[in-house]
Amino acid sequence: MNYNNGKDVLPCLRSLTETEQGIPFDVIVADNGSSDGSVESIKSQFPDVKVVLLGENRGFGVACNAGIKVAQDTAHLLLNPDTIVRPYALGRMYNKLAANPHWGIVGARMLTSAGVPYRAARRFPTVRDLVIECIPVWRVFPNTRTLNSYLYGELAVETLDAVDQVEGSCLMISREAYRKIGLIDERFFVFFEEVDWCRRVKEAGYEIHVVQEAEVEHHLSTTMSRNLPRTRVIHATSAMNYYRKWDGARGYEEVRRQMKRALLVRIALLAPLALFSERHRIRLRGALNERAAYVKGLTA
Repeated sequence: MNYNNGKDVLPCLRSLTETEQGIPFDVIVADNGSSDGSVESIKSQFPDVKVVLLGENRGFGVACNAGIKVAQDTAHLLLNPDTIVRPYALGRMYNKLAANPHWGIVGARMLTSAGVPYRAARRFPTVRDLVIECIPVWRVFPNTRTLNSYLYGELAVETLDAVDQVEGSCLMISREAYRKIGLIDERFFVFFEEVDWCRRVKEAGYEIHVVQEAEVEHHLSTTMSRNLPRTRVIHATSAMNYYRKWDGARGYEEVRRQMKRALLVRIALLAPLALFSERHRIRLRGALNERAAYVKGLTA
C-alpha cells in the first residue's frame, strides 16, 4: 500500500525486483490517492509492477484488499512501503508455508534500519496490554512477561517461532488460510486489521509463525509519524472496533474506561515535557486527541 510515500516505496520496490528472492512473484501496489508523484515514478521505473488506483485514502485494509483481489490465487504478502526485503526472504517465508500446511500466516525477522531485530510478533492484546503500552510501564522492565507479555518480553526476539500474531508490515498468508477466512475487515482503517486477520486465522485452526531466516528491514513509523495527533485518533477507533468485535459490549466499554484513565496519566507525564520540546508537544496533542476519541466512542 502506498500513500504519498515515494521516498520509501521506490527503494522497497527495488529491493523486491532487483534482489533474488528464490520464488516467482508478482508485485502489486495499491495506491490510496497519492499526490506526491510516487505513482508516476513507480510506473516509469517499475513497468512490470501492477498499480491499483483507489483515488483517495481509504485506509490500509481497503488498499490491501484491492491488491489481493487482482492478485493470482496463491499466497499473499502484505508489505509496508517503508521496508527493504533482504535476499531470499520471500522464498523462505513461502517455502515454510508450503512445507507446513497447518501454518496459516508467517512473518519475517524484522530489523530496524540499523539492522537490529525488534519485536514484531505479539500476543493478542488484552486491555491491560494497551494500558501498559500507553503509559508506558513496559519500558522499565521490557524483558519480563509481567509488564511486557504483549511483545513476548520474556523470550529473546531471536527465538520467537509460534506466536499469536505478526505485524502487518510484512505478513504472508497461505492460499488455503485466505480461502477459508477471506479478506481483511475493512472496518479497520489502519491498526488492528492484522490483529483481527491473525485471530481469524487462528480461530480457523491454523498456526502463525516467525521465519527467523527471512529478514526484512522496516524504517519504523515513517508513515504514521507524519500526523501523529490524527494517527492516535485512528488507533483509538480501531481498538474500540476490535474489542467490540471480539469481546462485545463489555469489551468495548472496558477498553474505553481503562484507556481514558491511562491517557490521563500519559497526558500528565507529557505536559511538563511539552514546555521544552516540540516533539513532546506533538505527542501531547496526540494523547489529548486519543483520549477525546475514547470519550466520544464509536458512532456506528
